[in-house]
Amino acid sequence: MIGFFRKIRKQLADDNKPLKYARYAIGEIVLVVIGILIALQINNWNTKNHETKELHNYLKNIQTNLQADLLSIEEIRIFRDSTVAYSQKYLRLAKKDKITADDFISLENSEYKVQFDKYFRSHRSGFETLKNSGFIGKLTGTNIELKLNEYYFIIDKINEEEESLNNSIESMENIAFSNNITLSLFNIHKKLKAKETNFDAHKKEIKKLLNFPSMMGANFRNRENIPLRQNYRQCEQIAHELISEIDILIGNQE
Repeated sequence: MIGFFRKIRKQLADDNKPLKYARYAIGEIVLVVIGILIALQINNWNTKNHETKELHNYLKNIQTNLQADLLSIEEIRIFRDSTVAYSQKYLRLAKKDKITADDFISLENSEYKVQFDKYFRSHRSGFETLKNSGFIGKLTGTNIELKLNEYYFIIDKINEEEESLNNSIESMENIAFSNNITLSLFNIHKKLKAKETNFDAHKKEIKKLLNFPSMMGANFRNRENIPLRQNYRQCEQIAHELISEIDILIGNQE
């Protein structure tokens, strides 16, 4: 294209011999400027295209992290809901005037107990890499930026609440263990299952063990972890929204 412009410029310059060299020089300058502008435009386009691809790769990694988080959240949410059901069952049984062998054995056979602790660990590598790359600035003011900040803010809240919950329960468990409560309940349960003893002989003891303050406190604390379970559900919702938002952004820019 520049050769075409040069040919036209030379023809125009030749039509007026006295101005030939002046026109030629000016034409050369114009052509060089045009060439530079075109090169800059191409370079800018290539740079922007490269940066867009990089940003998309960062976002795809975040999507992968979010999908892994969703599996982990579902698992721990089921765990929390199940331990809450156990604590509710424990507290109801402890308050009952009459406890049956089936009630007690069923409680002790529970797969999820308040004594078990569990933590949700979010997969953050994609988000941390994006922040360190500086590309997060390209998301400023977008829904993706807002939802990412909200998502990881809630994750931090979950970590704090889980730490508080598990530490509280563990401290009360230690008190029960040091008072031989946990072991006594375990031994009675073991004997009843093996039919090595009569339930009536242990009714009062079981009632006393179940109502031990730290055992009651641990189950009451666990039963009341409603905010934590709400945060799990909120994380699930935002994760799904983020995955969709990223799909839309990438689809629109490809």
